[in-house]
Amino acid sequence: MAGSTERGLIGLTSLALAIGLVALLSPTANADTASDTASVAILGGALTAVVSAPTQMTPVVLDGRLSQASVGRSAEWTVTNGRGSSAAWCLSVSATDFVSAAGTFDTLERTLPAKNLTITPGIVTAGTSEGADAAPTTEPVSVSNQPQALVWTSTLGKGSFTLTPEFSLSIPPNAYRSNFSGAVDGSAVNPFVSVLTFTIA
Repeated sequence: MAGSTERGLIGLTSLALAIGLVALLSPTANADTASDTASVAILGGALTAVVSAPTQMTPVVLDGRLSQASVGRSAEWTVTNGRGSSAAWCLSVSATDFVSAAGTFDTLERTLPAKNLTITPGIVTAGTSEGADAAPTTEPVSVSNQPQALVWTSTLGKGSFTLTPEFSLSIPPNAYRSNFSGAVDGSAVNPFVSVLTFTIA
């Protein structure tokens, strides 16, 4: 009988230890949790364009027979759309007629029409900004006194883009030469000048 009682006590002790281990692994009844929210306002930025015309175009010597071209390449342009929307945008250009101002001897200003100038945007490259959309649409433009689309998107167009346009001014064989700024001595002349206006919206 004594041996039987001893074995029973050993069994009860093992059971008590097992119950204690379960209690230690269970969540406590007094655990406390909390939640909160984080919020951020994301505001649209600006739509900008950094553009320029060539600082100088190639000179032309009239020959009285054939049309010629004065050409030039601008510095790199950058268009940045940070508005954070899918709204379309357009970079347009217009120009005044080319004018050679009157001088001391040449008393009448001379003009060439703005339409003689062609701007070819060339390849548009998406900038290094993260998540830039596909490059926008371009096409060569014969400039006029009214704004014409040069680079545009129909949708999307977020991010930054670069391009380096080429300029070509057609000079007909019957064009007037540039006016001399002073005496007719082959020195300084008043070049034909046009004011180009670029608008992005």
